[in-house]
Amino acid sequence: MNKETDKATETLLCTGICLIWYGITLLIGITPLHAFLTENGVLMPVLCLLEFSVLVPLWRWYNRYHDGVPSGALRLRPLLLFGLLLLTLIFSQSFYLQPESWTATQLNGDEQIEAWRTLAFSLAVVILAPVAEEIVFRGFLLQALLTMVPGQRLACALLTSLIFAGLHTQYVHLQTLLALTALSLLLCLARFYSGGLKLPVVLHMLNNFIGVAPWLWATFLR
Repeated sequence: MNKETDKATETLLCTGICLIWYGITLLIGITPLHAFLTENGVLMPVLCLLEFSVLVPLWRWYNRYHDGVPSGALRLRPLLLFGLLLLTLIFSQSFYLQPESWTATQLNGDEQIEAWRTLAFSLAVVILAPVAEEIVFRGFLLQALLTMVPGQRLACALLTSLIFAGLHTQYVHLQTLLALTALSLLLCLARFYSGGLKLPVVLHMLNNFIGVAPWLWATFLR
């Protein structure tokens, strides 16, 4: 294969895996199962588990033959640096973010099952979702764009971040979409700096843990 053929193959492969992820989300959304899962407060855990179960093997298979989406290194100094940047970003968001009703609706229910719902939701959001979303967005989507327009890292990171924010359709406030775009840009920078997905995954986990911490506190420690 020549370089152009390799480039096209890489782009199509990365794009195809992104479409598989999107197809999983659509499939859950259009089936009667969606209403059942939503009513019982387990939509997010089931969806995240399904995405995780499909994407991680695909990512491992991809890495057997390609090197475009590596795991990268997780070193203390970059972790502390980007962790501080993330905390600064989260602190700044406290001045402009509006409350979103979506998260609360995932945890509604009887007190007897509220605890396990909160735990399942938190595990999905803090562990499963960051891994799946980093594989898709800072992994395959960003790699597809970089393959199409090499040397345009900033443009690729910005487009990736806009798509990342736009696909979080459960949120309704513009401020939330701006915050998601800023978060994604930071995660893209972390991927560029570290050379892979480990650092963005850990940062994403930290971000989401801070988001669900109030529910965990209210449920288990209050």
